[in-house]
Amino acid sequence: MDYSACVSHLHDQEKNRDEGARDDVSSAVEVVARNFFPLTPDPKGFSDAKVLKKEASEGEEEEERCSGVSTELTLLYDPYKIKKKLAKGDLGHLSRLLIPRPGVLRHVLPSMSKERVERVKSEKGDKVVVWDPDTRSEHRLVFIYWKSSKSYVLKGGWKKEFVERKGLADGDEIGIYWDPIASSFVFGLLCKAN
Repeated sequence: MDYSACVSHLHDQEKNRDEGARDDVSSAVEVVARNFFPLTPDPKGFSDAKVLKKEASEGEEEEERCSGVSTELTLLYDPYKIKKKLAKGDLGHLSRLLIPRPGVLRHVLPSMSKERVERVKSEKGDKVVVWDPDTRSEHRLVFIYWKSSKSYVLKGGWKKEFVERKGLADGDEIGIYWDPIASSFVFGLLCKAN
């Protein structure tokens, strides 16, 4: 996997979000957010910190040693607890995204109310909002548990709202997590296959 392309894509997402968000966020909210989410968090507090290093030529490695500059990148927090490489079944005419069951059981259902979990497990499922931070848009889908395949699924517009609109393709890596404060899913395209 080309981590530099993924990191670059995530950096562009963050930059676009910041540029768009500055216009409509009051300074009071910004101060509260900075106090709650410090700009330089303590890396010891994150158990899922990852270190990525781009491949460097011998000359670049020597230059790093001499100049004291490193190309090592530490990702302190990754909110996308559920990640998946899209398969053809997620992109086709069935218009549904199969979400890995272990991730839902571990990271989604415990944060939902009992009533909502019951609706998800019912035959109709539960209507949920899926936030796309790339485009700053909300999409209404149905989150349901299919007993026949023992799978959790997002359906009811998945193909139109995500596959076609974002140009998703086989092999793209996506991330999704449940935001318990907003009571919505957050969707991210983490890495394009091509």
